[in-house]
Amino acid sequence: MARKSSPPLALHEVVRILGAEHAYLLLCIDSTTERLMVRSARDAAGREVPPGGYSAAVVERVRMSREAVAVSGSEDGSASLDGSPLPARHMLAAPLLLGHRLFGVVYLDRGLAPGEFTSDDVDILTAIGDHLALAMESAHTERLESERRALTRSQEAALDANRAKSAFIAHMSHELRTPLTAIIGYSELLEEEFQDQGESPYVPDVQRIQSAAKHLLALINNMLDLSKIEAGKMDLHVEEFDLAEVLDEAVTAILPLLERGGNTFIRRVQPGMGSVWLDRMKVRQVVLNLLGNSAKFTTMGRIELEVTREVGADGEVVVLRVADTGIGMSPTQIKRIFEEFAQGSAATTRRYGGTGLGLAITRSFCQLMHGDIEVTSSLGEGSVFTVRLPALLREDAVEEAVEAAPPLEEAADEGGPMHSGTFTWPV
Repeated sequence: MARKSSPPLALHEVVRILGAEHAYLLLCIDSTTERLMVRSARDAAGREVPPGGYSAAVVERVRMSREAVAVSGSEDGSASLDGSPLPARHMLAAPLLLGHRLFGVVYLDRGLAPGEFTSDDVDILTAIGDHLALAMESAHTERLESERRALTRSQEAALDANRAKSAFIAHMSHELRTPLTAIIGYSELLEEEFQDQGESPYVPDVQRIQSAAKHLLALINNMLDLSKIEAGKMDLHVEEFDLAEVLDEAVTAILPLLERGGNTFIRRVQPGMGSVWLDRMKVRQVVLNLLGNSAKFTTMGRIELEVTREVGADGEVVVLRVADTGIGMSPTQIKRIFEEFAQGSAATTRRYGGTGLGLAITRSFCQLMHGDIEVTSSLGEGSVFTVRLPALLREDAVEEAVEAAPPLEEAADEGGPMHSGTFTWPV
């Protein structure tokens, strides 16, 4: 709690009390070097006086000694302090000191006729300096507390706005997915009917409807995943499954997209991968997102998927590497590539499209499974994304993940076949 003190005396009142002619208040503008600057200069009537009328030697002595100084100059100019000549005046200065912290110096002077400043004057100015220092420290503390309260209010408002945004996205995603599911279903029925009736000219048009609807549904699913992650509702469904089987499913689904740009796809999977205990759908989506990302930014190049099983400090680790010879990224782009709605640049967004959510969601999925993802890239040479996941996600690790993201009331229906991870279009 900030210490309370009575309001400090005005500078001209200090001048009047101690019988001075001028008073100068110098404050530290740099706490490291203790550089001092005049903030106020007044006479007994409160009028402003030129700021350069004080003795720098006296002020420096007070700053160095941390003690009050009372000295006098001489008419002939022979008086000096620390090798510096003193003006023909009586001078009194005291530090504004609180503990070891110097806030500044208060400096008084008057002509030689009234006589020197006494030891009582020194004590009075020292007390005034202590009082000023305490008042400044209290004001500083109160200002920091006010700024802290304002920052807390801003953070709470931002959290409320973020929760409202997440709830809105989840609700709207659910509302949009329902008609899209119907569009996809009816278009599939129409395609089958046209094929049965031999109406082949209409099939490509229906397939384009399906493709556009599924692409839009993939975007919506990513928005829904993001809202669940932000709201702490993204759950883990850990089960034992054959990793090679899931990799085959993902590659089969994404292969047309990989080869569409004239790319060569190479898959290297360590023999005998065996089974793992992870979230099957999230592992599948991680692979799809990374391969889809490479396919989007690579043309007439090479895309590689390498999967190995290694022994780490905490047990066996599954390592997935997706490398491509695409456009690559600069160091600046790499720093923000896993941020939500972030892409390499505005030009990249205009040329390649997408929402910039795929990699952010991928990293969240990896971290939810107690793994992580990293990237190395060179502009114009391609990128390598490396995912490391525990082969066996322990039950206590799952509980920790759930506790770290406590489930909230469901804001959207998760049922049906159109859940996240079903479609393969990169976003």
